[in-house]
Amino acid sequence: MRLKLDKSRNLICVSFDYDEVVIRKMNSIPGSRWNPKRKYWTFENNYSNLALFLEIFKAKYLLFDSRIKEFADPELIADYFNYYYLPQFEKKLKLKGYSQNSIKVYLNHNRSFIKYIEKDLFRIKMADVNDYVLYLLDELNNTHSYANQFISAFKTFNNLILELDGINNKLLRPKKKKKLPKVLNKREVKDIIAAVDNLKHQLILILTYSAGLRVSEVVKLKISDIDSDRMLIYIRSAKGYKDRYTLLSKSVLTKLRLYLKAFQVHKYDAQWLFPGQNKEKHLSKRSAQKVFKRACKKAGINKEVGIHSLRHSFATHLLEQGVDLRYIQNLLGHKSSTTTEIYTHVSNKNLIKITNPFDKL
Repeated sequence: MRLKLDKSRNLICVSFDYDEVVIRKMNSIPGSRWNPKRKYWTFENNYSNLALFLEIFKAKYLLFDSRIKEFADPELIADYFNYYYLPQFEKKLKLKGYSQNSIKVYLNHNRSFIKYIEKDLFRIKMADVNDYVLYLLDELNNTHSYANQFISAFKTFNNLILELDGINNKLLRPKKKKKLPKVLNKREVKDIIAAVDNLKHQLILILTYSAGLRVSEVVKLKISDIDSDRMLIYIRSAKGYKDRYTLLSKSVLTKLRLYLKAFQVHKYDAQWLFPGQNKEKHLSKRSAQKVFKRACKKAGINKEVGIHSLRHSFATHLLEQGVDLRYIQNLLGHKSSTTTEIYTHVSNKNLIKITNPFDKL
């Protein structure tokens, strides 16, 4: 179906191949008329008519031959685009193996862009995308990383759904700000862990630090992932769907055995190491983050840190102990050594050997 505007009479004109079902639906729109000379249907361009039309034909492939901004309510058309195209996009992302979190992020970015752009998706130009990036940065004060995330989301949407030529390879990415990871010293890590009385909650923080885990990894651990014979922890389908092994501390193993005995989690069918309130599901990331925040407050830690800082601290402390970067890279599951090298900028391994000139005065 194709839609265009007759601006002189404020009419929406709809053309389509002959179909009795579609004709009956068109007749249900107030004031709709067939124009035998021009071979299209018309109805008044107002909010209620447009809303009714898009509700009736929301599952149809609609082409807009007039500017979206000239219709009675462009936001209604943006809602149609989101309803029609984003489920297709989501399905293709799943087929390509994107994580649930990445899918959610990519859908949200494109949903917001479509609402902002008020334009037929197949008429999008590179300038439209660049304008939106500037809007994210200048008007909404988002970070460069956030804007880059949108660009990745749009490029994937274009590759899988729109297939517009001459955009993806020419999009300008804002230069990322090189932020150093927030690291806790060993005393601070010890104080945070000591501030937690609940054994389950304490163990979540201990494992996050001692094994260098992401919060998504620690909450998804299963009892069978703990290899006490080899003193390793098996991380399944981590970021990028990569499996890896990381360290199991001897001290942690002792606490783990106490925890398993006290909480009897092996009795639940799902076998999550840290089950949530519904024992068939693991503890949520949000719950683990709250545990960390409460522990920081109780321990008097005033740094702006999140639970991910325990992972950063694990890597930094290993580096300061003289562990080779290649091993740290493997333990963290980094694809590139460049990602791991950032810890050289926060480690005091070499800086501590430098005598401050002030001390020589």
